[in-house]
Amino acid sequence: MKNTYGRNTDVNTKADQFKLITDKKDEPDYKAVSDFVGGMVECVQFPNGDLLLLNEEGKLMGLPLNPEATALWRSHFTKDKYAFGHDDFVVGPAIVIQKDALNTWAN
Repeated sequence: MKNTYGRNTDVNTKADQFKLITDKKDEPDYKAVSDFVGGMVECVQFPNGDLLLLNEEGKLMGLPLNPEATALWRSHFTKDKYAFGHDDFVVGPAIVIQKDALNTWAN
């Protein structure tokens, strides 16, 4: 479904579109992340140190909403602490690497 701005508003409900990495041994390399998200990788560090990896051009490509990643985004970037970005959303496949599982992505 396209909204009035021509963007895809379908909700992504596939569990294979979101991965949570909790162990350093499971940390993917850049190529694996790029393949998973379907393009160039954007990294966003959450205030708690966790790292969100997503497609840098996902919104331009009209990728579907990723509800799991969006919920994490909004739980970290709350309106009471951030003037901007608190109501943003994540589209397309996404990976979150927990702070304690970061190895090469932390460098």
